[in-house]
Amino acid sequence: MLLLEGLLRRGHQAALVCPPDTPLGRRATAEGISVHALSMRGARDLMKFRHLVRELNPQIIQYHTAHAHSSGLLARIGLGTRSKTIVQRRVGFSIHRSGFPGLTHLKYGRSVDRFIVSSRQIARVLQSDGISEDRIEMIHDGVAPLPAATIDREQIRRSIDLGADAILIGSVGSLTREKGHIHLIDAMALLPNRETQPHLALVGDGEQSKLLYDRARQHQIEDRIHLVGFQEQDQISSWLGAFDLYLQPSLEEGLCTSILDALNLDLPVVASDVGGIPEVIEDRVTGRLVAPADARQLAQVIDEILDDPTGAREMASQGARRARDLFSADAMVEGTIEVYRHLLEAVPVEEVVQ
Repeated sequence: MLLLEGLLRRGHQAALVCPPDTPLGRRATAEGISVHALSMRGARDLMKFRHLVRELNPQIIQYHTAHAHSSGLLARIGLGTRSKTIVQRRVGFSIHRSGFPGLTHLKYGRSVDRFIVSSRQIARVLQSDGISEDRIEMIHDGVAPLPAATIDREQIRRSIDLGADAILIGSVGSLTREKGHIHLIDAMALLPNRETQPHLALVGDGEQSKLLYDRARQHQIEDRIHLVGFQEQDQISSWLGAFDLYLQPSLEEGLCTSILDALNLDLPVVASDVGGIPEVIEDRVTGRLVAPADARQLAQVIDEILDDPTGAREMASQGARRARDLFSADAMVEGTIEVYRHLLEAVPVEEVVQ
């Protein structure tokens, strides 16, 4: 969304293809961006995408998910358009993880002109998978300031039956295996007893929702674990503003813009030492890093931060400066446009279609 908005502000033409009735599609439509709703789940949608590409004749097609990449590749076979292809990659695992070597070779071969990765770690993974360095561009994801909180801190806390003085730690993201929330639940059970026991709010939805609740109940801490579900962007600020500490216990991660959002709101951050996260969090300087899937260490670090609010505030302040200096939306947009220009060489960038 930030890229689309940035392209339009700079005078380029941009369109979005996405599944129907999604938060992204609704936001883009509200901003006056041309939106084409396609689920890309069957032959009919592939043919619609094929016709759309022929109609728009874009100079650039940029895929932002693995499914979009696969579907777009199939839809364009034999089409003969001159559109350049960019694949955006924000995950740090090998391209060979799918287990279909023939499909992997087709997807990541010369049908892709450039890969844009959000961290140096992802670039290293692609190179180790055999993709040449000259086809990879590293552009850190950027974030814009979140909209102002629409619900005050006390009201958010009341929504989960917490008082103003309670300790609330939280995380924002899909409730999927690779986000590592199960280890965060385990860490909550390992925290030493305090006069005021911390509560945990998980903002997001996903396939592990029931598993996480069941694990909390096994530990007999379900009264301190709050699965608040998916929240629209204008509510994320409100939830982050209600947290005392932000946690990102990922098992794998490209960069993680939720960490940047938390830093921009001056929250102290504890995150796993995986993927591109160490490019944002420098341990004991801009936050704390812990080993992935290590609930005991995670609990220990959470406890240390809660015992040292002065040190936590200093790390949060340093982290906010780093986020503003290196991970802005404008830097991300300008870097992406520069890739477009190099890719198109001498062709004027008058029409850029996302």
